Amino acid sequence: KIRFDDVDGAGIVYYPQFFHLCHKAFEDFFDDAASVSYPQLINEQRRGFPTVAIHSDFSASLRYGDIALVTLEIDKIGRSSATFSYEIRRKQDSKLCFSAKITKVFMNLDSKQVLPIPDDIRSLWKSIL
Repeated sequence: KIRFDDVDGAGIVYYPQFFHLCHKAFEDFFDDAASVSYPQLINEQRRGFPTVAIHSDFSASLRYGDIALVTLEIDKIGRSSATFSYEIRRKQDSKLCFSAKITKVFMNLDSKQVLPIPDDIRSLWKSIL
């Protein structure tokens, strides 16, 4: 649901909030499907997937009170990175409002070193490609 703090002075979703919705979907994917939640990966294992590239298109507005449907698909899995496709639609009329391709890299959050994607995560992602 689009909240009051998601919108700008024009009453539409402030553009960075679309990226926030995408990241929420990414975290929820871990919580729902992976063997480790995203907070566990970050806080306990000190591993994460920072974004390194984004291509996005804004095609329609979302307003305060709208329901946003966010879909996440995995496009490509490399040795240490993966590219995800996102679509955000307005539930009321299924109108596409936003789409993005976001590339993330797996890294050690303390040393800032890029790491190979772990086999359990790779297998999970490949199973839904």
